[in-house]
Amino acid sequence: MFIDVHCHLDYDSYGEDIYNIISEMKEKNIIAWTNTTCPENYQKAKLKFKDYSDTVKICAGLYPQDAEKINDKDFNNYIKLIKKEKNQIVAIGEVGLDFHNSSEQTQFDIQEKRFRQLIELAIKLDKPMLIHARKAELKVLEILEEYVTKTGFRKFDLHCFMGKKKYIKKIIELKIYCSIPAILKTTESFQILVKELPMNQILVETDSPFLHPDRKQNSPLIIPDIYKQIAQIKGYNDFEIENIIYRNFTRFIL
Repeated sequence: MFIDVHCHLDYDSYGEDIYNIISEMKEKNIIAWTNTTCPENYQKAKLKFKDYSDTVKICAGLYPQDAEKINDKDFNNYIKLIKKEKNQIVAIGEVGLDFHNSSEQTQFDIQEKRFRQLIELAIKLDKPMLIHARKAELKVLEILEEYVTKTGFRKFDLHCFMGKKKYIKKIIELKIYCSIPAILKTTESFQILVKELPMNQILVETDSPFLHPDRKQNSPLIIPDIYKQIAQIKGYNDFEIENIIYRNFTRFIL
């Protein structure tokens, strides 16, 4: 089994072809976690993939810029909905901090407030979390260290982590995960990340429809290629890498 822990399969750019992609995913034994970004996006994905739950799993998320906009009433209603539907949700994601697309301290403050609230929800529900950390890697790691130290909860995955090399040591110390995208093939920072991280802290993602190494529309069908690239860097064969990442994924969700 191949697992894509972070993608966005509800994007309109797929059109009707998404159902052909899902059919091929089934044939290739690929499971994808489609991450959502706000309450409306969660509802859309839930409805779109309700007949494909064996292949496409739903995550309930709140993107940093959406976290800035949502009011307390709507946020609290979303939390109630997630609690109610916790058995249909595999993870909390995508959530986190983004200091690239925002510029005001008030925006950063509300992002952090919502991020912390969602971390506490993930801990309460015992759900893994997929984390966005753009230009905010150090702050995210500081927050995660606080919760890991306080609670022992480590089901955190840093999605598409582009932080400085010196931050990798902290990720290793925290014993949390990084999911590696297909641009591993062309991006030195991800090659370094894979080399430095212990194998038991590595997961795999596509961030579809984004981050195809050839700059075209991406899909979970590229996941086996990422496994092969990781295997080459780490010195494993295909069978070994599939089993190791599956064991990592099992620890992440249990």
